[in-house]
Amino acid sequence: MKFLLSFLAVLSLAFGVFALPHSGSQLKGRSFRVERVQRGNRPVHGPTALRRAYEKFGIVPADLNIDLDDFEPLTKKHAAVSRQDVSEPDQTGAVSAASVQGDAAFVSPVTIGGQKVVLNFDTGSADFWVMNTELSTAAQKGHAVYNPSNSTTFKKMEGATFNISYGDASYAYGGVGTDIVNIGGATVNNQAIGIPDTVSDAFIEDTTSNGLVGLGFSSLNTVKPDQQKTFFENVADSLQEPVMTASLRADGVGEYEFGLLDHSKYEGDIANVTVDSSNGFWQFKSEYYAVGDGSVKNITETPTSIADTGTSLMLLSQEVVDAYYAEVQHAVYASSASGYIFPCNASLPSLSIAVGPRHLATVPGHLINFSEVGVNKTTGGKVCYGGVQTNHGSSMQILGDVFLKAFFAVFDLRGPSFGIASPK
Repeated sequence: MKFLLSFLAVLSLAFGVFALPHSGSQLKGRSFRVERVQRGNRPVHGPTALRRAYEKFGIVPADLNIDLDDFEPLTKKHAAVSRQDVSEPDQTGAVSAASVQGDAAFVSPVTIGGQKVVLNFDTGSADFWVMNTELSTAAQKGHAVYNPSNSTTFKKMEGATFNISYGDASYAYGGVGTDIVNIGGATVNNQAIGIPDTVSDAFIEDTTSNGLVGLGFSSLNTVKPDQQKTFFENVADSLQEPVMTASLRADGVGEYEFGLLDHSKYEGDIANVTVDSSNGFWQFKSEYYAVGDGSVKNITETPTSIADTGTSLMLLSQEVVDAYYAEVQHAVYASSASGYIFPCNASLPSLSIAVGPRHLATVPGHLINFSEVGVNKTTGGKVCYGGVQTNHGSSMQILGDVFLKAFFAVFDLRGPSFGIASPK
């Protein structure tokens, strides 16, 4: 009890608990901003986002049985997000990046060998791969594909292959090459790029994105016979500071920025925690939680978390999920949706999760209302899907975009460390 009281006293210090280390070195190179682009006007159903997250991390729950026959489909359309041009101060290049499908993911334009394609930035993996002309004509349909033959700077890595798997139903594999990659004016001249000749249906059907930029640690990279570095690690030495920040706002106008901590994007101090990169993820201790204004409780099942820009939901220990929805009126676990649902007009409490040993990061309730899934045939009321769902006993909790949208997030290769601050 004495420890808990001390812990609570420290928590009252808000975001000033830790500060990110500041580099006093002179400008080493460019910083660059990745702003949002429109990814489409149809939101992804919560159960679909859950299935994708499970597939990515190989979580195979025994009761995964997504069937929404109990609900009438909704036909509501969401307004498109317009692309915004951004002024470019000295030392800064800018490209666009924005949410698609109701914040189910965030994508950004990337130039490879002079060809612009829209890709998903993913801190939960470490392979850079792109939809390309080596795929079948059917697989290319609806995608902006990269054509190695049209690049004078492409070089095939003879004998190299990659094979990235996000679970039984999501994968990409094939050959590897190098080319010049440009993101907002910052370039890597010989970035290793997966050139798959085979991808799963999940990637073929998702025409809002044309591949992934893996931003985890290179120990996760699947290229053989020699692992390759991520774009982030390759470009780090040319940046003012070896950092990537994420402002993934719920209004669809967030951005990524490399090389600079933009103080106009957050207020107060940045709460910083040491990252354990041994498993390739941006992983840290996460041993406590609180629902709304309730007491702080221990997380006993999975007291570690990773920050993952490539996952839509928060996948947490079952004990946290159950405790949260116990405070949501009429929330129920629906086997047909493999997750918790609730009336869309329900009042959702906030949820606080420990980031490191001393800081509770609070996600407001409105961000946890992830998506509408339909209309209850019995009551006629709209039913919504929770942005917090179980990790089914996985070895880590996954703090995806539902979490990250609440903060200004900093991925820092020094240390390495992960930091959050209150966004402006």
